[in-house]
Amino acid sequence: MPRNASTAAVLALLLAGCAAKPGTPTPESTGPGTTGTSTGAASADQGATRPREVRLDGRDPCGLVSEAQLQQMRFDRPGRGGTDPTFKSPYCSWTVTGQSVQLIPVTTEGIEAWSGGGRKGRPTEVEPVAEFPAITVTLPDDPDRCDLLVDTAEGQYLSSAFSVSPSFRDRFPQPCDGARRLAEAAMQNLLR
Repeated sequence: MPRNASTAAVLALLLAGCAAKPGTPTPESTGPGTTGTSTGAASADQGATRPREVRLDGRDPCGLVSEAQLQQMRFDRPGRGGTDPTFKSPYCSWTVTGQSVQLIPVTTEGIEAWSGGGRKGRPTEVEPVAEFPAITVTLPDDPDRCDLLVDTAEGQYLSSAFSVSPSFRDRFPQPCDGARRLAEAAMQNLLR
């Protein structure tokens, strides 16, 4: 293979993983039926299992966290809901100066979709949340955001995202710690 052709091939492979919108871990393709290539559990290495199924169908994400829990996390305004276009699932987000969080009860794919290597973002297995397997998804170029995904049921997971503005890093938790706090609060209510 000529040198220019091999260089072009290497560049094409490297750039293939750089097409996502900055700051948001997303599926490689959002076409119908795209859920990744893995058929393993949330933890490919340990085969972590959930203690039971907690279905998220029909759950209002804005109702998954109580007003008292939100105040502990320094949010003093109601959340804003909508539908996430990537996951075709409802979301709720809360924002105050310097930080924002979002919950998405994803019902269109299982957490294993993140372990197949066909996604933007770097998944990392972390300690379970309320005994349910969990992973974090981070983007190397965005150290101020972290998504924590909790495996709640077959074909479903709870996505908890936390972002902090760079100039407010000293006032709020680290992104993955903030995402964990939100996920723990939501799981506490889901398990009632």
